[in-house]
Amino acid sequence: MPTEIIADPDVLEEEYIPQTLPCRDAQRTELVYCLSPFKNRIRPYDCLCHGLPGTGKTALVKYVLDQIRENTTALAFYVNCWENKTLNLILDRLVEQAGIVISEVSYSVKVARMKQKLKDRTCVVALDEVDKLERKDLNDVLYTLKELGNVGIVCISNTRKYVITLDPRITSRLNLKCIDFPRYSNEELMTILKHRVEDCRALYPKSYSKEILEKIAELASGDARIAIQTLRSAAYNAERANKSKITEEDVEKGYEAVKEIKKKYELEKLTPHHKLIVEILKEHGEISSTDFYSFYKKEAGKQGLKVKSSRSFNNYVAELVELNYIKVERAKVRGNVRLLKAA
Repeated sequence: MPTEIIADPDVLEEEYIPQTLPCRDAQRTELVYCLSPFKNRIRPYDCLCHGLPGTGKTALVKYVLDQIRENTTALAFYVNCWENKTLNLILDRLVEQAGIVISEVSYSVKVARMKQKLKDRTCVVALDEVDKLERKDLNDVLYTLKELGNVGIVCISNTRKYVITLDPRITSRLNLKCIDFPRYSNEELMTILKHRVEDCRALYPKSYSKEILEKIAELASGDARIAIQTLRSAAYNAERANKSKITEEDVEKGYEAVKEIKKKYELEKLTPHHKLIVEILKEHGEISSTDFYSFYKKEAGKQGLKVKSSRSFNNYVAELVELNYIKVERAKVRGNVRLLKAA
């Protein structure tokens, strides 16, 4: 007779938002403070939630948006910018979530109808993965949103650098409050995993051990998404093998599968220029900072990509370093020369 490990599979899905979010009290307090002016029909503060993948940014923002919808009359919208990379697509998502029915496709009509909808109402718009937009597009998006009315904007980004290097006219108008999401400690990941399996009842009792959760927390290296998905994969591995408990072997197999999926998923979300930079380093092994831009220009030309300026190129490299795709070390020569290689 087949054994059961997973009691509620939905609790282990990436989209699941629990009723309480452990280990992010400080960030929640900051975010609520930024958005609290809407209670007096005053435009909320704009904020930037930044941190590496798996640090709880999206989950916390969605949680707070749900609280706003349930407990206030303010409007709250969420848009993923990787899936909607143009101003027109972002406006489409806002129009849909606002319940506005229009047959026209023009930008001006969408803006006019949104202004009408937001008249005398306060609104919060969360833009997830804003670092996946081209800078010009993001400038246009932020400018347009600010023109709609009492709109507070929450930007969610893997890197702080991407947003603070926007057009100064936009950043000065936003006056962003930055909320940092550091990596979780192993103890915090244990708290999160225990919350999912015990409080949210993802798994049946006695189907796992404390040691198994500790191993998952250690493997995840501060990434809650990796931890939860490893637990999910390990639980399915144990069920398929007709085991009564999750074993270390199930965890190791689950972690390897999740790690590869995440790497592929994150790489797919990068721009062609980010991908090219990583590919160049993988091919050449190690390149000095003085030569790297020349390599990039040559390869971009071969692939038919419009060569970016050295400033944009350096911004791409900085983002990839922050995301742990590139490792940097000082070269053993005079001057500010660095050696770069793929992580």
